[in-house]
Parts: sequence; structure tokens; C-alpha cells
Amino acid sequence: MQERLARLHTTRKQQAAFLINNYELIVSILAERGARGEDSVHFEQLLDSLKSVFVEEQLSVDYGRMIAYVKQTEPMVLQGADRSRVDLGTMEHLLRSFHETWKQGIEGIHRDVVKSFPNLTVGMDVLKQVLTQMLLYYTRFLDLVKEMFPNGAPFAQYILSISTLMNEIKNFSTNF
Repeated sequence: MQERLARLHTTRKQQAAFLINNYELIVSILAERGARGEDSVHFEQLLDSLKSVFVEEQLSVDYGRMIAYVKQTEPMVLQGADRSRVDLGTMEHLLRSFHETWKQGIEGIHRDVVKSFPNLTVGMDVLKQVLTQMLLYYTRFLDLVKEMFPNGAPFAQYILSISTLMNEIKNFSTNF
């Protein structure tokens, strides 16, 4: 029944948020009553998989092109395939774009998560997952840049340091 109600929402992200909120309540009630069995494990697993769906959907809004680029380019670069097929123009464009919009992107993620999850504990958990996954994708992207330009990329001035990104993530992760 929950899944049927979730389909009333128009996007996968909204559907996942709806189900996360409902399954979190179910898991909480089961835990409160000491019901630690198959049902509890089942709902916890559903909750975890839905959080993963929400994380990917949330990131695809602002960072979908970078994520797709990483997933497409990693096999070529890291597995020794033909590097001449790597689109360096897109690499530079994505890096510049991230450099220009990363702070607004984090603020937008924070806004969306706050709006999607009225339970602060759930919202904080999901926010941390989204921001951690964003950091992982960006780190993978930078690894590709470094692999393609071992002596430094000609557009290195647009590289945002991981520590700067982590500090901003830390600020948002502690202030829900």
C-alpha cells in the first residue's frame, strides 16, 4: 500500500522521501515495541535501499552530468583503455561548473532535505549520506583529472580542494 501511495508523487526522489518517512516510522515503532524479527530487518533493509535511491536522485539534480562523466570515464582511464576517447573539454567544463556552483549546490541540497524530511534525525542522516556521496563523486572526478594530467591540469585553478569541500559539508552536517 505504501508503494501505491508513493506513486502519487511525481518524481523518484519524492517517492523515495515519502517511503523513507513512512518506513522510518514503522521501524521506530517496531524498535519501540521490541519487535526485532524478520519484519524489522525487512523494513530496515527497505529503508537503507530507499535512502540510497534518494541520495542518487538528489545528487542527479545538480551533479548528474559530473556523475555520468565519472561513471563513463573511469573505466577508460583507470583500466588502461583508450585515453584518447576521454573528453577533456567536458572535464574542464564540469570542473569549472562545480567550482562556480558548489556552495549553492550544498545549500540547495540542504533545503531539499529539510523540506523532504520533517523528522530531524532522519533528515540529518539523509543529509550526511547525500553530502558524503557528493564528496566521493567529486573525489573520483578529481582522481580522473589527476590521472589525465599527472603534471597538473591547464585548468587546475578551478580545482576546489577536498578540505574546503569537507569543511563546508561539516558545517551543513552539524547544523540541520
